Amino acid sequence: MISVVCPFYNEEAILEWAAKLMLKNLSTLGEKWELILVNDGSRDGSLQIVRALEKINPELRVVSYPANRGRGYAIRAGVKEACGEIVVTTEADCSWGNDIVHRIVKKFREAPDADIVIASPHLPGGAYKNVPPKRVFLSKLGNQIIRAGLTYTVTMNTGMTRGYKRDKFLALPLDEDEKEMHLEIVSKALAFHYTIYEIPAVLEWKAHDLTKGAEKKRKSSANLNKLIRTHLAFSFIAAPFRYIFAFSAFLLCGSAALLFTAVYHLFTPTPSIYFALIGFFLALFAFLVFTIGILAHQAFVTQRELWRIRFNLERAEQKNA
Repeated sequence: MISVVCPFYNEEAILEWAAKLMLKNLSTLGEKWELILVNDGSRDGSLQIVRALEKINPELRVVSYPANRGRGYAIRAGVKEACGEIVVTTEADCSWGNDIVHRIVKKFREAPDADIVIASPHLPGGAYKNVPPKRVFLSKLGNQIIRAGLTYTVTMNTGMTRGYKRDKFLALPLDEDEKEMHLEIVSKALAFHYTIYEIPAVLEWKAHDLTKGAEKKRKSSANLNKLIRTHLAFSFIAAPFRYIFAFSAFLLCGSAALLFTAVYHLFTPTPSIYFALIGFFLALFAFLVFTIGILAHQAFVTQRELWRIRFNLERAEQKNA
């Protein structure tokens, strides 16, 4: 069975149209499926809309709670209630394409070892459509920086549109309630040696509200400055030693250049002692930074072991309950 989880918050303007579109697209999946819409504490009429749709669509289920908790919390709540062995999380308006669930499921069938399948616009064949250039630039730049901190094997670390083997998702000790959970999942999946695949996909922002036919420019619900700040902070905290080692190598190259210049000036009238002293102290500083990187790496390894211990303890508690 395939479960599709779509969180929403204050989306009454498009929710009925989006839910009907998703239901229509899933009807051609060719496997047993369910659609789970997660109400993340909406304050408008969104919940009433999906409750009405739930009554007439047996494949649709609604998960709801009163307070807004964030996308990460909403996804965890939806996956917890899902019945499928494969869970796809995505936007209800099918902004990643009408066949995105089909393609993710197909990848799982083609690669039985897959634990996670991620839709990426950064792969050949993927793209952005009707997305403001600023957003595209920040997404590409941000993912490049995040890849330096996490892994170069994943090109799209920040997107929600993904497929998971449900048992593997539930095994991850996840804590983030906001959109940083997407980064947390990749980080901890790597720690647990999960197999991650990506498929190319086109992310298209809808140019107008199809429920009314009125032209209007789409706006993102995300606080862009906060999103950039928190994502970059997470990527640095997740594996700081990568940046520290790179900085250490940069310092060491500078030291080598200064020492080489000092040796060269031994054979010229130009004093070389200043280059030699600066190069020496820069080399000492590079060694100090490298040592900090070693300690950061050890902390990273210890953190992964703590995640595994936490997972084993939680599993033991579940068995004893």
